[in-house]
Amino acid sequence: MRTIDRLRVPRLAACVATCLLSTWLLSACGGASAPTPAQPAPPPAELQTGDVHVIASAVDTMALPQRVTRQYGIPRGEQVWMLLVTVRRGSGSSETSATAKVEARAQTLGGNNIAIPLRATPTAANYIDYIGTFSIAGPDTLRFTVDIAPDGAPPAKLEFTREIPRS
Repeated sequence: MRTIDRLRVPRLAACVATCLLSTWLLSACGGASAPTPAQPAPPPAELQTGDVHVIASAVDTMALPQRVTRQYGIPRGEQVWMLLVTVRRGSGSSETSATAKVEARAQTLGGNNIAIPLRATPTAANYIDYIGTFSIAGPDTLRFTVDIAPDGAPPAKLEFTREIPRS
């Protein structure tokens, strides 16, 4: 198994953007009506508090390879999104996974609240990622709030927004 750490999350986002662009190019060549070209995936949201580094990313599960969704044990489908939160302590080669209590929610432009239950998921190299899925039909803009309470560190809050394209 491979882990998605702070160095790999941006690569995953770039890979997802490339896959979406490739899909668009293939369908455009096939004579079907050309969809809107994929926009580059936004960078993950990040928070540094003391020696704790938090990274959060929301990804459409249909943009993920099936092996990734299987690895994380999440459903893959239309209107199903994954929220991935990593909590790390230290930096570089001394970086370790930090255990934490992590809670997440999102709010739509219309004011609807979406609870995103997260579960700690062990990955390779003794890391733990916090993963949850939620359903949303686009277009919409979600404002995410992630509350993090790392063991042995003060609680923190990470807030970010993501555009959800038309489904």
